[in-house]
Amino acid sequence: MNIKVFKLMLCVFLSLLVALLFGCERMRDIVGTDEIVDPPDETTMPTLKVGLIHPQPNYTSFGKGAELAQAEINTAGGILNMQVELSFREETTDTVAQSATELAEMEGVVAILGPLFSSHAVKVGPVINIPVLLGATRAEVTADATDPNDFMFLIAGSNVLQAELLAQVVVNQLDKKTAAMIWQNMDVYSEGFVQSFKASFEKLGGSVVVEKTYEGGAMMFTEQLTAVKDAAPDVLLLASFPPANPHIMKQARNMGIESTFIGSDGWDDPLMSTTLADNEPVDGYYCTNLDSDAVDFNAAYKAKYGSVDGIAAAGYDALRILKMAIETVGSTDDPGAIRDAIAAITDYEGATSISHFDSNRNPVKSVGVRKMVNGQPEPYSDIIEAAPVLADPE
Repeated sequence: MNIKVFKLMLCVFLSLLVALLFGCERMRDIVGTDEIVDPPDETTMPTLKVGLIHPQPNYTSFGKGAELAQAEINTAGGILNMQVELSFREETTDTVAQSATELAEMEGVVAILGPLFSSHAVKVGPVINIPVLLGATRAEVTADATDPNDFMFLIAGSNVLQAELLAQVVVNQLDKKTAAMIWQNMDVYSEGFVQSFKASFEKLGGSVVVEKTYEGGAMMFTEQLTAVKDAAPDVLLLASFPPANPHIMKQARNMGIESTFIGSDGWDDPLMSTTLADNEPVDGYYCTNLDSDAVDFNAAYKAKYGSVDGIAAAGYDALRILKMAIETVGSTDDPGAIRDAIAAITDYEGATSISHFDSNRNPVKSVGVRKMVNGQPEPYSDIIEAAPVLADPE
């Protein structure tokens, strides 16, 4: 190699080495450490964890409604410049309280959406001190005088509200005066609905002539339906869930019972139209329903998931209401302040409309009665807007 060329290359190498060492030393001076620090990623936002508890594989529309709200919120910049992250737990009878505790204490969620069943909600209340926005509908869940929990809110229309409207439809529109009631024994939701319906029905001049329960998982209802057949009531209230309800309806018709079937929002379930090979026994009858009338929500949900129901609307509204409350407070540090901000919300417009929350944290809102057609609920009645009448917890 030419000596001049070699000396030139050596000079260039030494110059580059000096520049590199000087640059590294300047970087250490700037950051104040011997470690080279990567620049922050401006596209990454902190997250805000929210718990989500709902059952699988049925009633998943509650979570889907929440996910739709999550996507809209995050696209718009999140909550207090934080992206919403939903932490899911499956809703089961044996684990629901533990799941809520894990979400609050181990995952640090700011609030919980769900659970869906009232019998599960009463287990969550005593163990949680962060806001819980329920998919459940029994009004007394948030107003239990023996074990109150003022962090729990109903988002969907309460059983009291639904039962009041159903009683009005039965007496004033269907002109029916006597009723039988069959429901699942020891189920908090079912018991709450039949009690509320009976009170409203009798206040309007109706008479309940049969009250029968069945055990969870039962598929034969001969004993209960025999009592109904003997009493021959105008209507038969089934305030539980499928698959029991369609089987009761089919067996009732096979026994010659001609009562008009009525039910609760528990009928708003795909199993109502898929349990029986022939939907004739379930068609033409009436149930309460919590469906949304919001055009934008219905269109967005249907585009993403398909058919929409009232459970989806509750999940959507739950997260939207939580967002409003957190932004009102301006922080996530104080669960009590967020609870108070939820309680103070008025004139909410989302998937559904909520005038305000009453003293028991039940929503004052509209509900409807639907008629079953081809196994699916379709609009039937006018809606009412009222607060359930409950004694405040002591």
